[in-house]
Amino acid sequence: MNFGKAFTYIFEDEDWFNKLIGPVLISLIPVIGTFVFIGYTLRVTRNVANNEIRPLPILDFGEDLGLGFRYFLIGLVYFLPVLLVAGLIMVPFIAINATNNNSNGIGVLAMLFMFCGGSFFFIYSLFLALFEPIMMANFAIKDKFSAGFEWGNFFKRLGNNFTAWLLVFVGVIIADLIAPLGGMLLIVGAFITYAYSKLIVAHLAGQAYAASETKQ
Repeated sequence: MNFGKAFTYIFEDEDWFNKLIGPVLISLIPVIGTFVFIGYTLRVTRNVANNEIRPLPILDFGEDLGLGFRYFLIGLVYFLPVLLVAGLIMVPFIAINATNNNSNGIGVLAMLFMFCGGSFFFIYSLFLALFEPIMMANFAIKDKFSAGFEWGNFFKRLGNNFTAWLLVFVGVIIADLIAPLGGMLLIVGAFITYAYSKLIVAHLAGQAYAASETKQ
């Protein structure tokens, strides 16, 4: 793993501006632009995992749109437990409103549901933060919907090189700090730093995927 390279590889490509101007501008388009940019970053991850010297690809609107949309659908599946737990948390409050019963028993039950739900959200978010880069890289390489749910493979890769994936986790935190910085200047600047942050994570995920592959 070369942690620092994830922050500099973009500018090592002599044609970086021409390669990125299209994806960044298209990312300004609501919904479709987001899918296209997600697909573009997934191809960066794929290129890094395949040890491409210049991992920045040329924009392919159709391929990137399809890749990004399929990844979005995978994300929706992982969001379903959040919706289910959020619905369960609301059950006691719905019961209170429906029966006009403000008894201590229902109030305690509501607080218990909120505590359990909050604990679940916290643990689940940490769980996804650790495993999402593995899932993302696996999907980017295999380009199959089922690749987003190969949990046996995910745990195996995490065990093969835990340090590499921990560095990705650290990189995600740093990238999240970088993403909003452009907003201090102007709206377009926020999109630029957001794109940069996602490209950082894409490179780190590709590196970690390759590093965990070598130990299999």
